Amino acid sequence: MKTTGLAAILILACAGCATFSPSKGYPCYDGSIQGVPLQAPVHVYRDAYGVPAIFAGNAHDLLTAQGFVHAQDRLWQMETVRRITSGTLSQISGEDYLLFDYFVRMIGLPQLKKRAADALSVEERAYIDAYVEGVNAYIDLHAENLPLEFRTLDLQPEPWTAEDVFSHIIFYAWLLVTNYSEEILALQTAGTIDADAWNLLFPSSPGARLPAETFFDWAKDLEIAPLHPAATFMYEALAPSGHGGGGSNNWAVAESAAGAPILANDPHLLVTVPAPWYFCRLNAPGIDLAGASLAGFPGISIGHNGRVAWGLTNVQTDCVDLFVLKVDPRRPTHYYVGGQVLEMETETVEIPLPGGEVEKLPIYRTVFGPVITEVSEGAQAVAALKWYGTLPEGELLDTLSKAWLRLFGARNVEEALEAGRCIKTLGQNLLAADVQGHIGFHATGAVPQRKGYSGRLPADGSSGRMDWIGFKEYESLPSCVDPEEGWLATANHRTVPADTPAPPTYCWCPPYRYQRIAELLAGLDRPGPEDFQRMQMDCRSLQADRLVPKILSFSFSDPDALTAAQILARWDRTMTVDSAGAAVFHVFLSELMELLLEDDLGAHLYQYHLASSISYSVEDVILDHLESPLWDRTDTPRRETPSEILETALSRTVQRLNSLCGRDRDKWRWGKLHTITHHHSGATGWFSRFFLDRGPYSIGGDDSTVNATGFNRVNGDFQVVSYPSIRIIMPLHDLDAAVVIGPMGQSGQPGHRHYDDMNDLWKEGGFIPFPFSRELIEARAESMLILEPGNLSKGRCSKGR
Repeated sequence: MKTTGLAAILILACAGCATFSPSKGYPCYDGSIQGVPLQAPVHVYRDAYGVPAIFAGNAHDLLTAQGFVHAQDRLWQMETVRRITSGTLSQISGEDYLLFDYFVRMIGLPQLKKRAADALSVEERAYIDAYVEGVNAYIDLHAENLPLEFRTLDLQPEPWTAEDVFSHIIFYAWLLVTNYSEEILALQTAGTIDADAWNLLFPSSPGARLPAETFFDWAKDLEIAPLHPAATFMYEALAPSGHGGGGSNNWAVAESAAGAPILANDPHLLVTVPAPWYFCRLNAPGIDLAGASLAGFPGISIGHNGRVAWGLTNVQTDCVDLFVLKVDPRRPTHYYVGGQVLEMETETVEIPLPGGEVEKLPIYRTVFGPVITEVSEGAQAVAALKWYGTLPEGELLDTLSKAWLRLFGARNVEEALEAGRCIKTLGQNLLAADVQGHIGFHATGAVPQRKGYSGRLPADGSSGRMDWIGFKEYESLPSCVDPEEGWLATANHRTVPADTPAPPTYCWCPPYRYQRIAELLAGLDRPGPEDFQRMQMDCRSLQADRLVPKILSFSFSDPDALTAAQILARWDRTMTVDSAGAAVFHVFLSELMELLLEDDLGAHLYQYHLASSISYSVEDVILDHLESPLWDRTDTPRRETPSEILETALSRTVQRLNSLCGRDRDKWRWGKLHTITHHHSGATGWFSRFFLDRGPYSIGGDDSTVNATGFNRVNGDFQVVSYPSIRIIMPLHDLDAAVVIGPMGQSGQPGHRHYDDMNDLWKEGGFIPFPFSRELIEARAESMLILEPGNLSKGRCSKGR
């Protein structure tokens, strides 16, 4: 994410100005620090990669220390996410992010944070407050020695509160929604697309029973107001190349080579610097955890407690709906619902800007939620957005903290999955395994129950017959415990039967990753951790296995088309860095989609790529529908055949690869196109590119492979926008043998030795040890910091470089 003016300020660091020296804000890793609000000393051991193991005498001190340690390494990341979810990014980023903050206020992210804090029990509040004390202690003790980003902006962070702790969770609650972009596209194409074409564009999943939809019938002649620019601005700001494909994988076997279960997880998220996760080991009486945490939130999100291991993948829950409301064209704030005339409520939000200025913007609210289209005279209808953050207070109680506390203390799979009952705003496939040999998964989250419509397309709000009528019972969500196969896996695929009425979503990821995981697990007899390591790096594309034979079943005469077809015919269908076939396959799909859709979608092709990047889509099914009108170009006088379109796409593929990779076809490589750049989250421009960013690096995989490195065709390139944000493997028979890796490193501070020291291992599929026993942790520790209660002091320490 860019920050206006920050890159220019950072040039001073390049000129050698001591004030902007990165190392000035580096944390202490050795020695002792006094002045932390503790009841007794806390020991923090760090290994060769800066992963901390925190040992405390009580729960309060443990969480206070975790807050302090998070702030040591990730305070800028914590500040950024806090501002994102409070709608105050413009205050440091300038007017470029007004629409971002406006949309955040519109969809209620600040309210969701407040409600999560208000729902805390006395015990939960004590845990959260202890963590907050640790964060604030770090800010107070280091007010004159903050990380580079704060100093360049002359920014002093405000004290943290219990509401701020939920920033990361609420951010991902919105970022992981799936169907919103599809419904936006439906609004934009209501007059040009019909239900049959839509079912081909978004087929949901193989064999899915799609609901009968009437949206395109009643909306085609309705003049719906144009979208407000804020409605899609967040995606453009966070990921200019789109959502990215992929998703997340987790799997577990009940019986490994050592007898006990092993659980693996690799969640796929947007590429960020620093990476989303922060590894740590936490120990105090009653708390014994190891895994990946979110900086800014206490405890462990993915990991184990010595008895139970757990991992997460996105359910793909459809929890965002658009409601089309007819309005009075002369009085556009007057809208109709069930024969009644209602007036929108107008809320004026004040968004702070640099220099103390404030921008005031109106939000128009209806009984369904805020209006995301323009509200101006002339239009016949507007669209309102409904999701968790726009519900009236009290309609959805988010008890996430309760869920995590129960999970931390779970003694078996049953108790772990029961903890998932309390997770409301995050639809996750919670997969667990325990030392007794049990495995199981359960979908979490508040899944809307709908009346009168499917949720797949915008609803007719004015009819008065369509709305949410509550949420599905936890027992009705997808789940499985101890299957006969002896293994379980989830990969954002459809986890319910194809004919399930009202499933959690119709926006499933393609099944290829799950099918490949199942194929690999079925071929392993009592696997070990090293088998799971290889699986997480697997680049075989079952999408290519499905599509390439269909492509090659046609005959071509164009020389360039024949060249592309020959390369595909020789290809082993793996997405390795040095693969020419992978490069041809994806450039071909890009050209094919443009030929099929640019005449039908026009300017909305961008939105289609954005919407389809995480779902089973037309590219997966079009070769099974040779009769579809999509094959015919509406902008030409003649009717094209599938064979002609395919030949043109293959020919264009060669021409494009000549331009991208050179005319020497022996040098065509997937890694030449498919690269990843780790962009620092605080700056843009040449200074960021040369000093803060890392890459570009060639990288294998794609969004269909287990090693999921998702890209988007929005801008016609193949740069990675989503990636395995961690890879973790937890063998329950010996948790000292657990391993983990993530992109970049533990530190969010540019130039620090732990800023990017995991990158090479992550790219190559390596891991770092992640031991559980204190003896092994101490033996491998490269530093030890003692946090001590006492008077305010900067303590005695070395810089930990």
